Amino acid sequence: MIWFTMKKLQHFRDSFRVGIMFLILAGFIFPPLVLAETIDQNYQDVSNEYRAALAIPQKEQKSEALRQCIQHLQQFLEVDFGEKYADRTYYLIARCYHQLHDINHSPADLKSAIEKYRSVISRYPQSALADDAQYLTGILYESKDPAQAYIEFKKIELFYPQSDMRAKAAQKLNVLNQKLGCAGSESKKEAKDNNKASRAKENAVSAKPAGSVPSASPSCPKINRLTKIKHWSGPDYTRVALYIDNPVEFKETAIPPDPKKRESGKIYVDLENCIVNPKIKTKIPIMDSFLQDVRAQQNNSRQTRVVLNTEAIDSYRIFSMSDPFRVIVDVRGKVSENDRPAPPQVTPPTNPSVPSLAKQLALEVRRIVLDPGHGGKDKGATSPNGIHEKDITLAIAKSLKHVLEKNTDCEVILTRTRDVYLSLEERTAIANAKKADLFVSIHTNAHEDRNLYGTETYFLNLSKDAESARVAAFENATSTKKVSDLETILHDLMLNTKLNESAQLARQVQKHVVDKLKANYESIRDLGTKQAPFYVLLGAEMPSILIETAFITNEREENRLRDKRFQENLAIAISSGIQSYIQQIKGFAKAGDPS
Repeated sequence: MIWFTMKKLQHFRDSFRVGIMFLILAGFIFPPLVLAETIDQNYQDVSNEYRAALAIPQKEQKSEALRQCIQHLQQFLEVDFGEKYADRTYYLIARCYHQLHDINHSPADLKSAIEKYRSVISRYPQSALADDAQYLTGILYESKDPAQAYIEFKKIELFYPQSDMRAKAAQKLNVLNQKLGCAGSESKKEAKDNNKASRAKENAVSAKPAGSVPSASPSCPKINRLTKIKHWSGPDYTRVALYIDNPVEFKETAIPPDPKKRESGKIYVDLENCIVNPKIKTKIPIMDSFLQDVRAQQNNSRQTRVVLNTEAIDSYRIFSMSDPFRVIVDVRGKVSENDRPAPPQVTPPTNPSVPSLAKQLALEVRRIVLDPGHGGKDKGATSPNGIHEKDITLAIAKSLKHVLEKNTDCEVILTRTRDVYLSLEERTAIANAKKADLFVSIHTNAHEDRNLYGTETYFLNLSKDAESARVAAFENATSTKKVSDLETILHDLMLNTKLNESAQLARQVQKHVVDKLKANYESIRDLGTKQAPFYVLLGAEMPSILIETAFITNEREENRLRDKRFQENLAIAISSGIQSYIQQIKGFAKAGDPS
């Protein structure tokens, strides 16, 4: 029987070698149909060779046959140009290494088996073998690293909910629950639910900063997923957003580039108790002059590491946003000497070649970004008669753009020109990437009390009252509790925020809007200039405000908001406030001129 198996194995090897040679020649001589038929036959040969190797009972001979099979499978990969059998071939290579590890317990074979299984999972996520590869990865970890095995089996439930391997993975999870002492059984879950109220009270007492959450048990980590990576770029600015399905702790490390070793700089963001969704793209080329790419990798059993490969960067900052939870990384490239504004200096004002003091102090306003709130699937607030905030804000923004272009020398850019969805972090990123000098986000207010009415203008800061926190929570699409958490991270951001300029801009816009509307309409209420932590203003590198033009939930103001003439009057008033701010900062610069 053994002699027959070895004879049969030798036959497969010989026929496979002949087939490979034929494939190479066929690529030059024969039409594609013949080549395809040969690929099919050679895959059949090499898969038969694998099965024959498994049938050998003697360990040494079986090991030799499996290593020969690995060589032939790798050779087959090189000629399978269309990758018709690539997923199955990688899977068979992984199975060979898996079998070898079972025989000799070699760490090298274990590592190779896991690498090949992961190749199937990451390269061919739609393959029918991806869930099998995921399950067998858990099997390999089961005796050596139970916590990692728990994660691998949990991925079946998370990423392959319809898999035929899910029941087996669930059985493994139950065993590991007991082994690791996890609170995973139904009885423990029920006990956990029963204590929900007391835990909520404890959490309220010991509130933690945004981006910082209680650590999961080290023996049985909570499984969170990195579900998406997005970025927005400009000439010397890029914002990267990492989306995780639940809040996680994260930490950052930066390493500057080393020109002598020709090594790029790196910004590491380590996400605790987080795994990478195998279906997302884990390497994102950016190719800015200062940021090459972003990569995500499983750093260890409980940590995902995101790496930003940098060149010459001037600065970066990292903060978190919630609902959904995401970690934002803003990277600013170094400005060349030609683009860098000259330092303030005493210069005769008659010399036309010297920039004005306003320009030297970066006080000139040349580009304004207007942000019509909400859009697409995000309707914003809805009026009693079914009018959506997203439509009103777009109409006002378009009218304001026209008025500003007519009355100023500014370039005016809209974050959206039609009914499309933009995330809050994308809106600020557009302003930063476009090097805007001002950022104005336009909204309508809303409240359960339909008698409330009026206009108010906000700038980014800690909220001073409960009503400001409520408005911020609505515009952030989050809870007032999350807004309270958000304020803890603002202290680190305020140093780079143009707080004073934003406050001045808000005051000028609020004053001119109220004065203009009072001259034309009755019952105009001035709700004042306020401050609150709005996500849409977070990370903006220019004076930024958010104006709540009127209450869409108030019937009188709803009718006005729908009226084109009222929209035009609002646009004229907001433009007048912006122009007043521009004149104010020019006056400040003029006061500093030596003349």
